[in-house]
Amino acid sequence: MGLIEKRIIKEAKDTWVPAEQEDMRAIASSDVVIDIDWASFETDEPALRNLQHLGVRKLSNAFRVICVDELGKEAVRESIKRVVVLNVKDAKEGTVSVENGTATLRGAFAKGSDGCMGDLAIARALERML
Repeated sequence: MGLIEKRIIKEAKDTWVPAEQEDMRAIASSDVVIDIDWASFETDEPALRNLQHLGVRKLSNAFRVICVDELGKEAVRESIKRVVVLNVKDAKEGTVSVENGTATLRGAFAKGSDGCMGDLAIARALERML
């Protein structure tokens, strides 16, 4: 991991990850935890630069769609305790899943929006799993 990646990760941990987590908690009315798989990003500067808006923010937007009513909030509270964002190299590996209380979003973040699922696709996929 180079200096640029270290700086981007430090900034993320210090500033926007905590803010995004608070936003997600407010949307879902739960204590969901955002966990970035930093090891999958640490040598990929473009992916790190896209992580907030194409990863975490899209998950927050998906939660907004799901948590539009109390039924959605209840489903999220009961099924999702942790959200993990993981970087992959190939867009074909991009998925969203829920297992053992963890929602995992995999995306090829270095490829921009071409490597990531859209907000609505994430929401619909999660809804089917809740």
